[in-house]
Amino acid sequence: MPHRIFEIDEILRDIVWHTRDTSEVATVSLACCCKAFEEPTLSLLWVDKSFHDLLPLLPSILTPTAEPAARPTEEEWRRLRRYASWIRVLFVDVRPASVGLTGQESTLINLITLSSTDGSTQQATMFPNLRDLTWVGEPSSLIHLPSFVSPILTDLTVRIVARWRTEYFPGEYAPLELVINSTISPSNLRSLSIYTPREAKPSPELKRSVADLVLQCGSALMGFEVEFELPESVVLHLMSLPNLKRWEAAQLAPMELLSSPLRPALSFARMEYLSLRTATPHGWLSFINTLVGDKSHLPLVLHTPAFSFGNLASFNMNMPNGQGCISSCTFLLTDSDISLLADALPRLESVRFGQPCRFNTCKTTFRSLHTLSTRCPLLKYLCTHINTTTLIQDIRSVFEEDSEWTGSQEAGLGPSVGRRNCPLEFRNAQYLPLEENVDIGDLEMVAKGLFDISVTLSIIGDIWDLNSKLWAKVSECIKALHV
Repeated sequence: MPHRIFEIDEILRDIVWHTRDTSEVATVSLACCCKAFEEPTLSLLWVDKSFHDLLPLLPSILTPTAEPAARPTEEEWRRLRRYASWIRVLFVDVRPASVGLTGQESTLINLITLSSTDGSTQQATMFPNLRDLTWVGEPSSLIHLPSFVSPILTDLTVRIVARWRTEYFPGEYAPLELVINSTISPSNLRSLSIYTPREAKPSPELKRSVADLVLQCGSALMGFEVEFELPESVVLHLMSLPNLKRWEAAQLAPMELLSSPLRPALSFARMEYLSLRTATPHGWLSFINTLVGDKSHLPLVLHTPAFSFGNLASFNMNMPNGQGCISSCTFLLTDSDISLLADALPRLESVRFGQPCRFNTCKTTFRSLHTLSTRCPLLKYLCTHINTTTLIQDIRSVFEEDSEWTGSQEAGLGPSVGRRNCPLEFRNAQYLPLEENVDIGDLEMVAKGLFDISVTLSIIGDIWDLNSKLWAKVSECIKALHV
C-alpha cells in the first residue's frame, strides 16, 4: 500500500509539473478543484521565489492597517514555515527602503531572524530545503544572513552594495564568516560568489574564511567568483578541480604555479567563463598561453582531446578597480597580445577588455579587430580599446598585408571573403574618438573595412554628440553593405 501511495503522488506531481509549464493560473485552478493536487501544486510553485513573495503569508502584521506591536498568529507562522520549507531558490534584496527594502519586508526579515535565534546561535529553521540563495544588501544586513542559510545550501551569491558616506566596519562581515565557516558544506558547494564595492573592503577574516572553504571544496564546485585577492594556494587548488566552469578573480598572474610540482596534469579543462581584474594582464596571457600550449603535463594514456581552457567561451579582463579610464587610458595590451590570445583561445564567443575610452593612447589598433574576427570564428561579442589615430592607414595596411587582398592596394580593400558564419558585434564603439581622426569622406572606408571582417557596431544610448553620430553613420553603412 505505501508503494501505491508513492506512485499516485508521483503521478500527481507529474501532472502538476506539465500544467505549470502551460500556465501558473491553470495550475492553481487545478489545486483548487482537487484536494489531492494541493500539496504537489504548492510545493512546485514555491520552488523559486523572492523574499517579497512571503509578505502575503502574514496579513495580521504586514497589512497597512496592522498595529506596530502586532504579532503573527500561530496559524500564520505555521503557513509561513510550510511554504518556506518548499523554497529551493530564494532571492533576498535587503537594500535600504529608498532602493529596495520596504518597511513590511524589514519587519518580516526581523521576525524571521528572531524566530531562528536560540541564545547566541542562529539556526536556519525557516528554509530547511534551500539550495540556492542570492543576497543583496549593505554589510550591516549580513546579520540576518545566517537565518536564511540551510545546511544543504549548494549555491550562495552575496552582493554587498555601497552605502552613502558611511564608514565600514570589518566586524560587519562576521555573520558571513559564520556561514562560510560553520554552515556551508564544502563537499556539496557548487558555486560561491561574493561581490564587494571598493568602499567596503572585505575583512582579513572573511578572506581567510573564503580561502579555507575553497581549499576544502572538491569536484562539486562549478563556479567561484570573488572580487578580492586570495592566496596562490587557492588558485593552485582551483586548477585541480575537474568541473570548474566559472571563475572570477582579482589576482596578479600566478606565474610561479607553472613550475610548481603540485601543478595538476590538466588545468581548467571545463572552464567556460573567466573574468580577471588584474594589474598584470600580460602575465595572465602568458599564463594562459603556457597552460594551453604545454602538453608535457598531460598523461600519455589520455584519450580525450581535452586541454587547458579548451571550453573557454567568455573571457573578460579589466583593471583591479573595475572601472573605466578616468584621467588617462589604463589599457595595457597590444596588437601582439591580442594575437597571442586569439591563437591560444580560438573558440572564444565573447571578449571584454573594459570600456573603450576617449584618450586614444592604447597600443591596440584595427589589426586587433582583424585578428579576433579571422582567428576566432565563433566570436560574437567584443568590447575593447582601439586606437583610431591612424584608423584609415591601419585598415589599408592590414588588408595590403593579407595575400587575399593582392591587387586591391589602390582602394586598400577587396570583396568580402566571408570567413565567418556570424557577425562580430563590436560594442561601445561610440566612445572611440572618430571625429578628430577620420574625414567625413572616409566613413565609407571605415564601414567597408569593418564589413569585410564581418564586424558590426552596437550603438548604445542617444546620439548626443558628433562623434557618436559619425559612428552611427558607419553603422548604417555597414547595414547597407549587407543588403
